[in-house]
Amino acid sequence: MNKMLKPLQKHAPAISLLLLIALIIALLFAPNAVQILSTVIIIFGIGTAVVFTVKGNQEKRESDKLTRNEFLKNTFLDLLGIALVMGLAIFFGRVAGSYAGQSWGIFAGIIAGITSTWLSARAVGFGVGFFAQKIFIKITEPLKA
Repeated sequence: MNKMLKPLQKHAPAISLLLLIALIIALLFAPNAVQILSTVIIIFGIGTAVVFTVKGNQEKRESDKLTRNEFLKNTFLDLLGIALVMGLAIFFGRVAGSYAGQSWGIFAGIIAGITSTWLSARAVGFGVGFFAQKIFIKITEPLKA
């Protein structure tokens, strides 16, 4: 398992960047492919986050730094944090995007949704997710082993 994850761990940032570039290019030249490509990006991102979280805690477990219960508790808290941060970022990004679309009208909302609202919704989602992660880490730090 370790042999398989080493190359993925090494190349995951490059793969993510290439998928993001492909998504931006698809937005301009092949809008029909955007939904499939964004689904691949989400699955890849969530999958790597889960795998590397479990792997990190498993390495601590194997080096006898964690008991079985501590491993389960830390893994659960880490995965809960990932789910919470992603959920809040998605929710508030969607709220920001729909608010901008409603306040400018349907046609302007579509144009804005493709250009500036898309970016502002992602910025709002990123900001909320970033601060939610910081708060979650402060809350769960005393609970971890």
